Amino acid sequence: MRVLLAAGGMRPEPGGVPLVSADAGLSADAAAAALRSGWLAARPDDELTVLPVPDGGPGSALVLPAARVHSRTVLHGAGPLGDIREVDLVRLALPETAARETADPEEGPEGAAARAAPSPGAAPGRAGRPAGSRRPRSATWFLDAARLTAPPADRALAGREAREGTTRGLGEVLAAALEATSAHDVLIAGLARGAVHDGGAGLLDGLGGPRSAPGLMAGRELVLALADDAPLGGMNGAGRALAALSNLGAGQVQDLDRRACARARRILVELAAPRVGALPMLSDSAPPGTPERTGLALSVTARGTGAAGGAALVLRALGARALPGPRLMAQLVDLASAARRAELIITTAGEVYDVPADALTAVVGSAATDLALPAVLVAGRAVAPRAEFAGAGIVGVYALEGAGGAGGAWDRGGARGVAGRVEDMGRRLARTWSR
Repeated sequence: MRVLLAAGGMRPEPGGVPLVSADAGLSADAAAAALRSGWLAARPDDELTVLPVPDGGPGSALVLPAARVHSRTVLHGAGPLGDIREVDLVRLALPETAARETADPEEGPEGAAARAAPSPGAAPGRAGRPAGSRRPRSATWFLDAARLTAPPADRALAGREAREGTTRGLGEVLAAALEATSAHDVLIAGLARGAVHDGGAGLLDGLGGPRSAPGLMAGRELVLALADDAPLGGMNGAGRALAALSNLGAGQVQDLDRRACARARRILVELAAPRVGALPMLSDSAPPGTPERTGLALSVTARGTGAAGGAALVLRALGARALPGPRLMAQLVDLASAARRAELIITTAGEVYDVPADALTAVVGSAATDLALPAVLVAGRAVAPRAEFAGAGIVGVYALEGAGGAGGAWDRGGARGVAGRVEDMGRRLARTWSR
């Protein structure tokens, strides 16, 4: 039997925010390896393809298949409290299928066109180029920016990041990545929620401030791969998770949230002021490339603005596009091609309380449905209704933790304990599904 292990990360999620730690849960590649080991122990003759699928969150660059990595550069940047962290900048190799299907060098496999500025004084040609000329082939890069703002497992440290932390280091690393890439290129930056909550003010400073940042971003194709679509403010905003992530009380969290949203609103107004060479902002609902008459189209309650403490909002105000991380990353690893060679697809997740259309579980389920293949989910905890899973293309759900916590917490024993339980689940799945 041909089985595709399109695994996602399995992390504990206080307040709905995955905690990326060596001692908690499993990375996507570790989850896939554990499943593979268990399955082959029961059915050694089956053909298993391992394809971990990142979601744009911390460590996504480390999960990219080797075949998709053209080159890798390590950048260094400051975390919310000034600690130096490593951030991977990966130049992506074009998948074989995309290379065959992409005839125009302007259009990459991810559908993000790398648009070059018109040549000064050029005769009108295609896309502003001189007639008969061809622009240099663009490259697509991935920046694991989420590593700079990943929330710590220590609640006291997370509280300090929320109170005192800044996204300035994120802005500085983004500036360095833009400098390291060509103006023709597409830069994809993975972002996720964290404990830092400065409304993106630090990020703007790291990009050179409100006067310099628009010029730095002008003419560049920056795409945000968002691990989730939480807004910055509002009842279900990023600030809501701070009480679960940190040692802060409800009153402290509310005060921090008000200040972050106030800072973000001031930045939006400042960036909306007319200036030479400014990029138009995009509304939350407008299609990509649609300019708005006002720079106030974005707001603190718009979807996908809560990543990195509001940095996502500021970057969108500067002209960046925001896309669902799981869906975009599935394209980067060429999930569709791998699915065509499978008879069964298995994916993994940490904690599943619902199945939004852009969650990795639904993305994998959709890929299976398109090919009339069964897809099953192995989750640490799965409490969404069965009908919701079925609607997302998942025909079987296997949870490590029983209803009401029966059998103990799914993540007990740290990474080693979770890996052992996932391996056992691999054996069970092989006996159930292998022909």
